[in-house]
Amino acid sequence: MIYIKKKNLVTVILVILITQTLSMGTYSYCKNTDKGSPVMSESIKKIQVVKDTLSNGLTILIKPVKTIPKVTVELWYKVGSKDEKLGEKGIAHLIEHMIFKGTKKLSESDINAIVYKLSGSCNAFTSYDYTGYIFNFPTQHYKTAFSLMADCMQNCAFDEQMLNSEMKAVIQELKMYKDNYTSDLAEKMIEVIFADHPYHYPVIGYKQDLWTVSANDLRSFYKKHYLPNNATLVVVGDVDPDEVIALANEYFGSIPADPTYKKDHFFFSHDIVAKSVKLYRDIQQPVFIYSFVTPGLKDKQDYPAHIAEWIFGKGRGSILYKKLVNELCYVTSLEIDSCDLFDHGLTFICCEPVEGVTQEQIKQVIVDELYRLLDEHISEQQITRAVNKVKSGFYSVLESTEDQADMIGKYFLATGDENYLFNSMNIDNKELSNQVYNFIKTYWRPSVMHEGAVLPLVEEEKPVWQHLQEISDNEDQQILAARVRTLPVQPAFFADKILAQDPIPFAYAKPETFAMKNGLQVIYSDTNVIPKISVVLSFKAQHFYDPDDKQGLYNFVSCMMTEGTKNYTADELADYIESKGMSLASYPGSLMITMLKEDFQEGLEIVKELLQNATFPKNEIEKVRMQLQNDLKSYWDEPRSFSNQLMKAIIYKNHPYAKNLLGTQDSINAIHKRDLVDFYKQYITPAGITMAIVGDIAGYNVPEICTSIFADWQGKEVENLVYPSIEMPTSKVENYYINRDQVVLLYARPSIARQNPDYDKLLIFDQIFGGGFLHSMNSRLFQLREETGLFYTINGTFLAGADEQPGMFQIKTIISLDRLVEAEKAITKVIVDAAKALTDQEFEEAKRAIVNAALDNFSSNTNIARTFLYLHKFLLPFTYFDNRLAALNAITKQDVIGAVKRVLGDNNYVLVRVGRVADQPNEKAE
Repeated sequence: MIYIKKKNLVTVILVILITQTLSMGTYSYCKNTDKGSPVMSESIKKIQVVKDTLSNGLTILIKPVKTIPKVTVELWYKVGSKDEKLGEKGIAHLIEHMIFKGTKKLSESDINAIVYKLSGSCNAFTSYDYTGYIFNFPTQHYKTAFSLMADCMQNCAFDEQMLNSEMKAVIQELKMYKDNYTSDLAEKMIEVIFADHPYHYPVIGYKQDLWTVSANDLRSFYKKHYLPNNATLVVVGDVDPDEVIALANEYFGSIPADPTYKKDHFFFSHDIVAKSVKLYRDIQQPVFIYSFVTPGLKDKQDYPAHIAEWIFGKGRGSILYKKLVNELCYVTSLEIDSCDLFDHGLTFICCEPVEGVTQEQIKQVIVDELYRLLDEHISEQQITRAVNKVKSGFYSVLESTEDQADMIGKYFLATGDENYLFNSMNIDNKELSNQVYNFIKTYWRPSVMHEGAVLPLVEEEKPVWQHLQEISDNEDQQILAARVRTLPVQPAFFADKILAQDPIPFAYAKPETFAMKNGLQVIYSDTNVIPKISVVLSFKAQHFYDPDDKQGLYNFVSCMMTEGTKNYTADELADYIESKGMSLASYPGSLMITMLKEDFQEGLEIVKELLQNATFPKNEIEKVRMQLQNDLKSYWDEPRSFSNQLMKAIIYKNHPYAKNLLGTQDSINAIHKRDLVDFYKQYITPAGITMAIVGDIAGYNVPEICTSIFADWQGKEVENLVYPSIEMPTSKVENYYINRDQVVLLYARPSIARQNPDYDKLLIFDQIFGGGFLHSMNSRLFQLREETGLFYTINGTFLAGADEQPGMFQIKTIISLDRLVEAEKAITKVIVDAAKALTDQEFEEAKRAIVNAALDNFSSNTNIARTFLYLHKFLLPFTYFDNRLAALNAITKQDVIGAVKRVLGDNNYVLVRVGRVADQPNEKAE
């Protein structure tokens, strides 16, 4: 469910801390009025949420969205971990895991089977303040969500056998979060900051409480809190509000309310105190966090809080970024964000320091800049930039039914206002500036700034840390050994009664194209969902064009393209882009920018600056070099990331695909300005670029504008690489030692390229084997999780990285050391049995899933642009999705089985283990 960029450390913290999930923005400019207040389009101003309340107290919130035939249905309960009593810690989250595991009429497999059969997806989340359940369905199937959710509101089974296996998965989840040291630090900071408030206790609970939880404990908590008068149903998508209300009445109307139900109110003693937490772990790259307690979401001060964040530390044009990253070079990454808890909030400032810089030095800069900001007051330029970024981020939410449902549900539970999301930003800039000033002055005081740090273990502490981990492993093994599941997973039976319907006809967007004389290919399409435009460029040269001895060069170049051009310094470029509310990302093989409709030409001019006029200033080169060196340290601190690179090096050997996009410390140190400039001139060239433009481009002559901006750009042809053959490896096991609670297991062997005739056959099997596009919890790998509780998360595909050259068959999971042998045996059996059987039902459901999931490729401007680029790259027609079902129906079951057997061959594969799996640590990683 969660996909996060590595550099956004605070987002990683907040998503993990605030929402523990069941399974695994872009910004645009808002034009200013004469008063300096951003204005939204008239159509967006009219957006309102339809609200209704049933006689039993169930609240229904509905927002029709007709972009694609898809509907998100979410059921929110205003109960979270803060409502747990002593001895119950972790129960709210554990119930969330158990809700989908059967009711009086549904088996434990039925909900997953029904959802997958109807080409939907489901998930759940638990917070300190709430618990929620999500169903996403194509429009023709969305009504099924009502019957499933209503059944789960009152009839959940909470079978002890199922609890035994799921308990083991939750313990694995707890270990997984413990291995995320940045979020672990933030969680421990919350514990000490809220010492006398229930936020003190982690959402996932303590394992000593979880060990002893029974099914009766879950039922008691469930019966107390899972009530219609403590629930809110949020429906966003291709629906009619009257029909939704009628369905809610039909399925939920007869569920009795509890008129005596009341919410507790919790005390928190405010004080003038600053607390500190330090964790010592086996890492290379330290992380520092600074935090302030702020008003909770219920106090409706989140908008000035977000504005304050953008002014002070969010984005490259912010005060702290310019000071700490650009001027002083104290840190290589900096993020600031809010922890939007209902009762009390938190502001987190998170950074990765340069070697030798202390936490106190960074703290002093933060304090100095806070005082300076308050002394000088907030400038009109600062408020305008921040407002434009926050306001324009709102447009990204409007492109996703699930994002809107999430925001509507959260804000309603906190504030009681169903339209808070759409109205909270309607404030004059002058008044807003005063509110922001008072917010910073009141809550971001140095005397109440809490601190946290994750620091490297000193050598003499490493054996102690390993001993503590071994004690923890032994405790888990002994306790969980008593929780044995003796019965097999119940098969789905009610799902057989459900009939899938044909997809609703959908007119997939078709672009226009033209080629410029300099070789630049342009694809463009008009949409008018939001007044925003996305421009995505795809370069022929990818990261594996790096020279063998200078891996990471292309990534270095991509970073430098935003660090100064002929007409802008790095700071001027950041100021211009962010003042317009634009968003920009440059990385090897691609560049993306988004802008409001009226800034289309200005946005393309920025693209021209980056592509033609980058200057590679020497001081910026050294700054970026430090950032890349720190990125490498962070990368090699995260086993789930670097395990992929270890596997690529084994599978691809001397093939270009084996190269590491980030390079190594040595290769980054060896790169000079001449290397950067030469690579830029050779590979950032119009002859090797395709540009997709998608959004509200009505009224623009795209060919004329593009020609006027890019016609004078000339460059060399980009050569085709000569790829060596990829040899099939013999079976082998590669261990990589790193001190973590869990071991990453990664299985792989070579597969096929995208244009191989077997691609669609394997794509069909991917849906069955690993969950595919819908991340189905009805897949064979997820069923292994259900049976054993071995994993919290496991995924697999036959097409990992399939491109112009072959990708890999791959299975990946994380497992505690005490269950390693058991896990390897179970996964090996799944691989061996993969092609032995394929039922008619599996086959038909997989094809239907692929067809229905295609809608998501057209859910946003950026997704559409990327889809067009994908089709263009692989010479597929723009009518590809119109004919998808016919193409899939031409494939037989035997075709699929044959393709699977050809990839798996004799079942030789490489297994990479990363964790406490060797006697001696590795040499320091590059």
